[in-house]
Amino acid sequence: MSEHARFHFDTLNALKAKLDELGLSLPFDDNFDRLYEPLTVGNQKLPNRFVVQPMEGFDADLTGTPQELSFRRYLRYAAGGSALIWFEATAMTPNSRSNPHQFHLNPENVAVFKKLVDETRRVGREKNGFEPTMILQLTHSGRYSKPTGKPAPIIAHHSPILDPKHNLPADYPLITDDELDELQENYLFGAQLAFEAGFDGVDIKACHRYLVSELLASFTRENSRYGGSFENRTRFLREVAEKIHSKFPEKLISTRMNVFDAISHPYGWGVSEEDYHIPNLEEPKKFIGQLRDAGMKIINISIGNPYFNPHFGRPYDHPIRGVKAPEEHPLRGLARFVDITRDIQQTYPDLPIIGSGYTWLRHFMPYAAAGTLKTGGATLIGQGRGMFAYPNSVNELREKGTLDPHKVCVTCSACTQIMRDGAYTGCVVRDSKIYAPIYRKYTQMAKDTLKIEAEHCRDCFAPTCQEKCPAGINVPKFIKAYADGDIKTAYETLTEKNLLPEICAYVCPAEEQCQAGCVEKLFTGKSIRIQDIQRAVAEEARKQGLAKISFPEKVTGKRIAVVGAGSAGLTCAASLIQKGHAVTIYDARTLPGGIVRSVLPEGRIDFSNVDNEIQSLLGNVPTDRLEWKLDSPLTEDFNLDQLKAKYDAVFLGMGLTEGIRLFDDAPQNVVEALDFLREAKSNVNIIVPGQVAVIGGGNTAMDAAVAAQLAGAQDVYLLYRRSFAELPAWPAERDAALNAGIHFLILSQPVEYVANELNDVKAVKIARTKLGEPDESGRRRPEILGGSESVLPVNLVIEAIGQRTPNNMESILNGIELNRKGLVVTAKDSNTTSREGVYAGGDLINGGATAVQAVADGLRAANEINTFLE
Repeated sequence: MSEHARFHFDTLNALKAKLDELGLSLPFDDNFDRLYEPLTVGNQKLPNRFVVQPMEGFDADLTGTPQELSFRRYLRYAAGGSALIWFEATAMTPNSRSNPHQFHLNPENVAVFKKLVDETRRVGREKNGFEPTMILQLTHSGRYSKPTGKPAPIIAHHSPILDPKHNLPADYPLITDDELDELQENYLFGAQLAFEAGFDGVDIKACHRYLVSELLASFTRENSRYGGSFENRTRFLREVAEKIHSKFPEKLISTRMNVFDAISHPYGWGVSEEDYHIPNLEEPKKFIGQLRDAGMKIINISIGNPYFNPHFGRPYDHPIRGVKAPEEHPLRGLARFVDITRDIQQTYPDLPIIGSGYTWLRHFMPYAAAGTLKTGGATLIGQGRGMFAYPNSVNELREKGTLDPHKVCVTCSACTQIMRDGAYTGCVVRDSKIYAPIYRKYTQMAKDTLKIEAEHCRDCFAPTCQEKCPAGINVPKFIKAYADGDIKTAYETLTEKNLLPEICAYVCPAEEQCQAGCVEKLFTGKSIRIQDIQRAVAEEARKQGLAKISFPEKVTGKRIAVVGAGSAGLTCAASLIQKGHAVTIYDARTLPGGIVRSVLPEGRIDFSNVDNEIQSLLGNVPTDRLEWKLDSPLTEDFNLDQLKAKYDAVFLGMGLTEGIRLFDDAPQNVVEALDFLREAKSNVNIIVPGQVAVIGGGNTAMDAAVAAQLAGAQDVYLLYRRSFAELPAWPAERDAALNAGIHFLILSQPVEYVANELNDVKAVKIARTKLGEPDESGRRRPEILGGSESVLPVNLVIEAIGQRTPNNMESILNGIELNRKGLVVTAKDSNTTSREGVYAGGDLINGGATAVQAVADGLRAANEINTFLE
């Protein structure tokens, strides 16, 4: 029967009783003063015995440069009072990162690292009266390398235990000796950059089966200077340490080393040849002595592999998702860790050893830490997960004599799970405002979560989800393929009807379309998350190189002009190229992507994925089949007539380019919403005044309101003349505005702008309304209530009441029939216009719909153009 249990101890005596029941022993002491005794390590004076262990936040940008959350974490650590801050694993080469957002120190960003070090010192000095000592962990992720988000393992030896975990074949190449020789120089250069940035020391990471750790266990690496014998297996770490010490003798050099891998011999280090559950520390202790002689003045001890057998490392209450919970009680793992560290420390009593693993004890941690110091089990006390949760614990323990049980880490593994799901890492429970939304978002998109979701699909015949999709995607088929792990079939099913599935998965109102037709909602109240699965399929297909169009070897000789590089235009162009035609894409903007790319705020979509999908789709098309004419709008001087004379057919998909204005003569600081959103997106330094009114109730109004608030507005008022129930914005966009704190003034109609003597708007005069009979749109008409006017003081008004075509559209599109709203008229159930060989789609014909509707228009238009040209 499994012994595994969660933490449930009201008193220290209850904890001790459980240890006695399990036949275990841990040292405890209630004299916490010893935790605050000073210590000198090398040339560094430490005012206490606490160490912040290296816990990756994975919150750098894609160049490996620390960002806002990175600074936030380390400044919190500095304020918290720990004497030594061990900075997280920092990749030595671009391809050795375990995550696209892992730290990567390089000459281009060393100044940012220096700023981080300087700020950390400043906060420590101001808050605590001392500057923390700082060590940077230098790493190569080895078999866990994933620099672009896709696994790209670099291994030192083959392991029948670990290779299957990474789906590595028997002939998968090993890193060569020459590459390891070169990597030594990378580490030396990395150390040089670290010291330029101001770090006091560096750590050559050798734990958790990353590359240097794997080298220590490379018993089976044959005919290599870095494998087989003890001398060869330890060569890399030993020689890197010697080189760094020789060049920087005054700096601290260390390693966080696994001394017990808990992987069977000959694939694990520090294990008994007979039973890998039993440590054999003969080699690790021998090597630590050599490292001490090579100049290392401090050693950081670790055990186990948190990705393979976490129960042999840090104990936890809840297992990592997808990892089987260990059968043993967490106290056994903790006792093992403490015993192993004690063995190392007592072998080298004058070498400062850092012990860890105490987090599971929660608020009783200080008793075990003090007991460890008293009995000589370690010299310093490391806290990893505990610092994510409780960065101020060192100061609070000193000031109050106890830790708050409501602030300590609860060993839930959520911080590890975020990392596994590819997001920024922190404490979901104790730092929930920042990390709980991140956890929920990325857990929702995790492969295992989505696979379970996909398996709930009822695979309906004549499915209503497909009927609700404007593009008519065979939803059950691609969902089933995803559940089966068949990304290729899933993606091919999507792109039969939608060539831009990733963009649409971000911006389309699935809850109003496909998911509204999901019968699962009738049974459980929740539809299958079709949109999220579509996005996952599209992203994975792109990463696997499947997201590109194919085309026949020979061209047809026909050339088509596509005007507009939005969803309709891109789809039409790609489909025509698939049919063997040549296409020229014209767009008024400098980047393709249409309104999605130029206007939508960063919070609604990952624009790197927009660019990546477009590049993946069309990037392999040769220039004789695809020509880009960006920054090339249609005008009266360059109009449809010129295109018709040059091309065999024309597709018009340029969307609606101008906003509808409420009054002809408005004061200054009354702006159109699309113009405001473009400015807010392109100008990070935009300053928005304190009081802002947004007029309108659609998605654009919601985006503008949130963008104004993010840009510094104190109060944002959304004025809408109908009722809340009739807001045209999609529920998700409406709720985002509500959650952002936007003030909704419904049944409120602007009747006049009030300006000051400089003609700057200073207020909006508002009349209250009531709802009358339905108008031609089917919605109840707002009627102004007499005598209800009031004045709302504002500094800026953003009008978001709709978009339209330019006034000169008839001159630009000569011969094209327009309706009374200025939209292009097309034949029923067709994208043909009144002019032969000219087709149109997207917002230009429907006044503004969804991205997937634009995609459907582009695809149908391409088929009609192909028929016309045959």
